[in-house]
Formats: sequence, C-alpha cells, structure tokens
Amino acid sequence: VCLRWTHEQGVSMLVKSFNTERMKANLDIFDWSLSPDELNKISQIPQKKGFPGVEFVSADGPYKSTVELWDGEI
Repeated sequence: VCLRWTHEQGVSMLVKSFNTERMKANLDIFDWSLSPDELNKISQIPQKKGFPGVEFVSADGPYKSTVELWDGEI
C-alpha cells in the first residue's frame, strides 16, 4: 500500500531488497489503485519528518529554527 500510494503521488521511489519474493511484491503495484476513500484515510494520518534537521539550525546561520528550515511544515 505504501509503495502504491507513493506511486500515485507521482513521487520517485527507490526500494532495496535482495529477497526475490520482496522484489516481486515491490513490482506488484501497477495493476491496481487505491480508492478515493483509501486515499482520504491515508491523508488523515498525521505526518512528521523523520529527519527534522536540527543540525542545520543555528543562531548564526540562515535557518534560526526548524520552522524556517521547513517553511513551517514540520
């Protein structure tokens, strides 16, 4: 479902697996699509950045806060 959702968003993805069954499953996203209801439910999931970027924030740098770094969308 995650790979299909990513594909439907038009986002490029790079998956890594050495397991033959997983590689086949990763390619099995093109003959179906998520329904509008499923897309709506997924859009309700709260989002959070896995890498907030605090390493790039500094009082002396161009980004004084993570809000500035991410344009207010953390």
